[in-house]
Amino acid sequence: MPGGREDWFPTSVWGFELPDPGALNADLLKLITAERDADPKGLSDRSTVLGWHSRDDLHLRPGFEPLARFIEAGVAEAVRFQKWDLRQVTPVLATCWANINGKGASNVVHTHPHCFLSGVYYVQGNEASGNLFLLDPRPAAVMIAPPMTEFTPWTFQQVRYEPRPGRMLIFPSWLQHGVEPNLCDTDRVCISFNVGLKWAQS
Repeated sequence: MPGGREDWFPTSVWGFELPDPGALNADLLKLITAERDADPKGLSDRSTVLGWHSRDDLHLRPGFEPLARFIEAGVAEAVRFQKWDLRQVTPVLATCWANINGKGASNVVHTHPHCFLSGVYYVQGNEASGNLFLLDPRPAAVMIAPPMTEFTPWTFQQVRYEPRPGRMLIFPSWLQHGVEPNLCDTDRVCISFNVGLKWAQS
């Protein structure tokens, strides 16, 4: 039978691993712990359930510069792949914050409005401390599904990522995502961020 297949409307997720993250993560953990000690309430109107959410300007704070550079390098790779016209726009690290999820804490399903790319870097976590999950962004595709012999990138309704220290993920800000409950006694600690645009002067 003549014919073929074309794939449209894909959703990309970029993954990066920081080599030897131990020293940086130890420094970040001290900074984040100090931030929580100074502001134990944090921001309460976010996706966090039972966890702690810092202010969102960490990328401007002393000590976070090495992580900001790692984030910017990952964003640059994602931007090159998507072929942004860098003559007209420049990606800008707009907001950056820490989350601490103790035992039982999670994050509800949400998106990140008013930005283009979002991401997370894992400072501390393991296989039991709550995976990030990403949902199929096509509402009609999950209304009903036939039985599958195996799932593929075209039929998954949800994908999960373990919070492995040194791992960074970047994805479109409109992609619905959340975090499973932390089932262990060790805090799950991550730093999340949003990327906006700076337009060239005409």
